[in-house]
Amino acid sequence: MSDGGQTGFGSGQRSLLLVGTGLIGGSFALAAKQAGLFEHVVGIDRKEEALRQALDLGVIDSTSDTLDAGCDAVCVAVPVGDIAACVQEAATRAPLVFDVGSVKGAVVEALAPVPSNYVPCHPIAGSERTGPAAASADLFRGASVAMTPLADTDAAAVATVRSYWEAAGGVVAMERPDEHDERLALLSHLPHLVAFAFMEVAGRANSLDGAGGGFRDFTRIAAADARVWADILQGNAACVRRYLDELVDTMRGFQAAAEGAHGELPARIHAAAEIKRAMDMAES
Repeated sequence: MSDGGQTGFGSGQRSLLLVGTGLIGGSFALAAKQAGLFEHVVGIDRKEEALRQALDLGVIDSTSDTLDAGCDAVCVAVPVGDIAACVQEAATRAPLVFDVGSVKGAVVEALAPVPSNYVPCHPIAGSERTGPAAASADLFRGASVAMTPLADTDAAAVATVRSYWEAAGGVVAMERPDEHDERLALLSHLPHLVAFAFMEVAGRANSLDGAGGGFRDFTRIAAADARVWADILQGNAACVRRYLDELVDTMRGFQAAAEGAHGELPARIHAAAEIKRAMDMAES
């Protein structure tokens, strides 16, 4: 499946093994092929329907039942709880392995010692949509991509994977696994936890008729993949818990202000709105 045996970091890898053909993995495969990084993508997925769909949509070019597919690089795009085992095996069969998981610390701990040809990654992009049909070659354009290599990670492997993400349109940032998990707990994992819990509360209501745009905007991410997000929240539970405790205390403070003197609440809402506006301006 490789083209004339072109292997080794930085030597023009032409074949990719994609383990998990859903939104993130599928989008990387499409972006990588569009950028000319790979000529052939081999897919593995535990869901036969997903494999067939990925083939039909051109996300992958062929399928395999084994990680020993003779490819030059392996992209591991499976739920967080399955990443370590997959990386451990793939790293013995391919010169370069990287993942797209939303939690890094738990994976690194499970792997110890971490293979030097494995580069931990997390493209911070996505959608509540799932499966190969949701994949897009443009998903990573302008998106932040966290890379969390360790001291023993092969420097050439890091440079090669960085070039992949940049070719896909991503903006790469290097950080430690623990820094990543702390940051993502606040920016992604806690918001999803709140959205899931809120929908559970809302589901106990007599009726959701008349829900407006604000309700739908707030709860959009609650439609995310259950297996994927259960693994993420379990894998980063300690970091999420710290922010959750702070959030609950802060929400109780807002409610106490609503029940007390009127002057404090508008000021707190205004301060929160200013933080949001400053963030939006910085991103524009």
